[in-house]
Amino acid sequence: MNDLIPIQQNDDGTIAVSARDLHAGLLVATRYSDWVPRMLEYGFTEGEDYVRQTITAGQPGYSNLRNASVEYVLTLDTAKEIAMLQRSERGQQVRRYFIDAEKRLRAAQNVEMSDDELMARAVLSANRKIKSLEATVAEQQPKAAAWDHIVSSAGSWSYEGAAKVLFEQGVAKIGQNRLVDQLVEWGYLYRDAKKRPHAYQRYIEQGLFVTKARVYTDQKTGETRASSAPQVRITGKGLDVLFRRFRYGQIELPGLAA
Repeated sequence: MNDLIPIQQNDDGTIAVSARDLHAGLLVATRYSDWVPRMLEYGFTEGEDYVRQTITAGQPGYSNLRNASVEYVLTLDTAKEIAMLQRSERGQQVRRYFIDAEKRLRAAQNVEMSDDELMARAVLSANRKIKSLEATVAEQQPKAAAWDHIVSSAGSWSYEGAAKVLFEQGVAKIGQNRLVDQLVEWGYLYRDAKKRPHAYQRYIEQGLFVTKARVYTDQKTGETRASSAPQVRITGKGLDVLFRRFRYGQIELPGLAA
């Protein structure tokens, strides 16, 4: 796989990969124009994880292009994540290829630099990280206030709604079905003989879930009956538990009984 996917090193030392080259290297069957937007929906941020470039006909290096084209340039970390999202052996190979290529580039870069230059780069890198951290703190303050409002509210969320909240908070790239599967795996839910999810009573009593009766009309008798599988909804406290579990691996909130 040597040099199978071209890697570009920018003047500032960052490493970039063309999304089109990545698509080709992964041997993805899906058409590139359909595949790229779908991959970028997995929580990647434009301007941070990738940049969008509009290529026009006649632009240098694109003499064969007849119509304008939108190209995407990915950071190396983004390219590695997308490779893993393929859930294939090829994706694993491409990820390892990127890791090895990054090591070679970093090693060659350090060999060519003097001790003073390495120290200057380390200082610049530290300053960039400090500025980035300060910007992140400023950005997260209103989000933290909004999250406190969510978890302290008396509302509850469906599995779909909870998955959306966790995705928006950046802790889980997950949908409704995968969230239910994860809750079953972690032991918060169990499935009955019909594969319907139910919350364990201990977690209902701890306030992580609430249940609401489902009713239906018997087609034969016309009577209104209660379903044997009540609707399970996740509370604000339950969302906070899942947030901590996804982000920090913390199993329970402090103070919750075992």
